[in-house]
Amino acid sequence: MSATDQPFLSSPPEAAGGEPTYKVVRLIARSSESWEDATHKGIAEAGASIKNLSHAKAIEMDALVDDGGIVAYRVKLELAFQLDRLRASPVEGAPAVEVRRYLIVADRTQAGERIPDLVAERAGAGPAEFHILVPATRSKETLRLIAGGGDPMSGYSIVSNEHLAAARSQDREEAEARLQTFLDSLNEYNHVITSEVGRHDPFAAIGQVLERGSFDEIIVSTFPGLVSRSLRIDLPNRVRRTFGLPVVEINPPKP
Repeated sequence: MSATDQPFLSSPPEAAGGEPTYKVVRLIARSSESWEDATHKGIAEAGASIKNLSHAKAIEMDALVDDGGIVAYRVKLELAFQLDRLRASPVEGAPAVEVRRYLIVADRTQAGERIPDLVAERAGAGPAEFHILVPATRSKETLRLIAGGGDPMSGYSIVSNEHLAAARSQDREEAEARLQTFLDSLNEYNHVITSEVGRHDPFAAIGQVLERGSFDEIIVSTFPGLVSRSLRIDLPNRVRRTFGLPVVEINPPKP
């Protein structure tokens, strides 16, 4: 069922002299209750990591059916958000201020211990906003389950889907715990910080974030070794070449 002509909110204004610039992204939201609930969940989840989200439009709705009944409602949403950097001045009556935006990619924690000083330095240089991205890095156990256990004769995997799902869930929980550690250390800046746990591949996770927002600089915090592939696959240079943004790499001190 198409919902292209049923906006939940009005469409963003056309960019004209003095008007802000908007970017549009699409996502699919899902709910077991209703299309309306799926819409609310999709907007809430997007709003957790996209600043200045201002307009939403349902462009398609469908449902997953099992045994004659609906088991899930799905909505494809088109979301618009402002790309301009003007924010209200903290001084009443003063003109709006322009902010610089920084994407911090924090893989593992030793290099990440430098993040509070780095945020303080950037924030001290002028109005700034930060988005912290923690990839759900695959553990050795997850990699073992993905790589191993195939029957060479039949091609079937002898690794259970339940074990693999549990390992991936554990990876995400560990990433969420790392993210919370970073946020706890940045408590005084929480009013200018957004955050999320991203895909296990840091490069792909960065690409998804850059589809939704614009940044002045990307800061990559990595830990060389088996627990982090980021440095070995030359993540900073790949990001620099692909997205054309300044990339700062911070690493833990050598022993």
